[in-house]
Amino acid sequence: MFKKMRRIMGLTLASAVLVTGCSTKQAVETTTPKAESNKQTESANKSESPIVITYACTNRDQKDPYYKDPVTGEYYMKENERQVYIQILEEIKEELNVDLQFVAIPGLIWEVLLQSVLAGDPLADLVDLEINSQGRILAQNVIQPLDDYLDLLGDNPSPKIYGKHFFLESAASGMAWTLSPLVYNIDYIEAVEALKVNGETVYPTDLFNDGNWTWSVFTDYLATIDAHYANSQAPERPEYRIDAFRTDYTETLIEAIHANGGALYGDEGLQIDTPEVKQAVAYVEELINKGLLKANIIEGTSNTPWASQATNFNLGETVFTEIEDWRLGEAASKAADRGQSIGFIPFPRPDHMAADDPNYQPSVTKGSSTIIPKGISEEKIPIAIATYNLFTEKVTKAKAELKAALGEDDTKTLKGTDIFHEKIGADTAEIYNNWCAPVNEYSIMVGVYWNFMEIAGDSLWGANGSPRFDVAWESNKNKITDKLSTIEALLNTEEIKDNISPQVDKTAEEVFSIPVSTNPSTLTWTDKFSATDNLDGPLDITTATFDTSLTNFNTVGMYKDGIVVTINDSSENTGKAKANIFVYDPANKEAPVLTLKEEYRSISLDEDTSKINWNDFVESAVDADGLNVLSTITADLSTLDPTTKGDYTIGLTVTDFANNSTSTELVLSVK
Repeated sequence: MFKKMRRIMGLTLASAVLVTGCSTKQAVETTTPKAESNKQTESANKSESPIVITYACTNRDQKDPYYKDPVTGEYYMKENERQVYIQILEEIKEELNVDLQFVAIPGLIWEVLLQSVLAGDPLADLVDLEINSQGRILAQNVIQPLDDYLDLLGDNPSPKIYGKHFFLESAASGMAWTLSPLVYNIDYIEAVEALKVNGETVYPTDLFNDGNWTWSVFTDYLATIDAHYANSQAPERPEYRIDAFRTDYTETLIEAIHANGGALYGDEGLQIDTPEVKQAVAYVEELINKGLLKANIIEGTSNTPWASQATNFNLGETVFTEIEDWRLGEAASKAADRGQSIGFIPFPRPDHMAADDPNYQPSVTKGSSTIIPKGISEEKIPIAIATYNLFTEKVTKAKAELKAALGEDDTKTLKGTDIFHEKIGADTAEIYNNWCAPVNEYSIMVGVYWNFMEIAGDSLWGANGSPRFDVAWESNKNKITDKLSTIEALLNTEEIKDNISPQVDKTAEEVFSIPVSTNPSTLTWTDKFSATDNLDGPLDITTATFDTSLTNFNTVGMYKDGIVVTINDSSENTGKAKANIFVYDPANKEAPVLTLKEEYRSISLDEDTSKINWNDFVESAVDADGLNVLSTITADLSTLDPTTKGDYTIGLTVTDFANNSTSTELVLSVK
């Protein structure tokens, strides 16, 4: 398998494109090519002056040699790199008679691109779409389909999405690695006696290299680890035990699906309703039911706090986890502080699959993409494509030459993993370098990834009364299939769809406190909120609905999301805002209780005192009814000089909603 993967990588990397960042009822005309698009690209060479092609980049500082740091005013690129890119732009001008100019993306790409296309003035000829933005932008129908220009896209264009080619980068633009790999604490595994044979630890890398790294073996491996650490205490938070596998289960699901040769939305379109996906979900369910996979589930839901498993791993509270590769540097540093190190292993394959089965792959989602927006002229599209192709080709060549000059090879390593470990370092490096695939998962791009995870997650954790996955999928799959059908139908029209919700905000940083027994019909909310739409501009807030049904105005208390504001724009997109309501007793005459923390931080020299969060110093502040009044704390800083080191006594005052106050003093140290 490794020899085969090396051959694939060698061929692919040789041709890799490495420069990617790794309803209004108005219609906009979709351009179509003339008979011979290649001749149009040649026409640029014969122009009297260069044709300007603009390129809106997500990482402009890495592509534009003329980009300057907005703070220092200095060129962002290193000078030797700048000169290489300047030379590339000059060669493009000479070969294509094109002046390639880079422009900024002045806001959220899905907003500014939509606005520009509707205005008939596209943001640029070439536009980068940042990772995770493609689904929302495809659903706007603002991207120029490229099916009529396939002769310019090379032999291996990006796969069709919704039945059309939209993206300029090649499908073979380089092998890629999973974003959230399966990693483990090597030292924790070495401490488990039951994982040793003849006194030597059997590592996951051993099982993988021997062809035995399967779902059932992983299950048994986790069970052995779980039993060993059943009565353990984590090193930094001893109130926690060391788990065998605490992770974000959504990462486990997508990796199990691809390890089984499946996908949510792959080259063949939607693939959720397949045995491969259902088997993978069943395997994850087995791990959960056996207590071997644990997740930080928010009560009453199937949601997990974003990247919370990374905290558990960093603090030594789990043996295995799945976290984003860019977080591993911090995890490795934390482990090193404890004298430990980190290993990598591919997600195991199902037992029925051979170790060298080409369908055994990591999950690889697309990063950023480059598109041509609708509204670019018919004559310019072939020139823009040729410019993009030549730019990426030359940058790729320049990077390869630089690597060769520095004596570097194409070996890929996972930062933070212990590739120098005496026993498994070399195996870890080799396995990771070969555990790659072309992009094979497009569910995030088409906007159905989280729809699936909600259905699967609810079924796995029994949230919202969900049945098991096979039943839940049959009763909910229309949410996904209808969504895809609606977008595909839109993409076969000329309609541009505004799918951006209006923004609803408080007009001021205000805590909503209401006297008990207030009649809610007497309250006015229109001066408390404002709403703005990306296309309609400011909205009439009097058209909004203000729902306070979650608040009991006859009972003192804090009501989470006690008011919900809802408003629609002209395209029937709905914007919402929520805020807490405090119902208090105006007859209360008792002073609130203010309690300082026993230990609190110092003030940094020259720290901006207006930005101090007094929650760093106050344990609690409650009124006579127990209402939290921390938000009302004020500080007397008249004696504080943050420019001079020393200890300063300052005053803090808290005032409850009935206007009763309590004051205290604390000593702040400026260091």
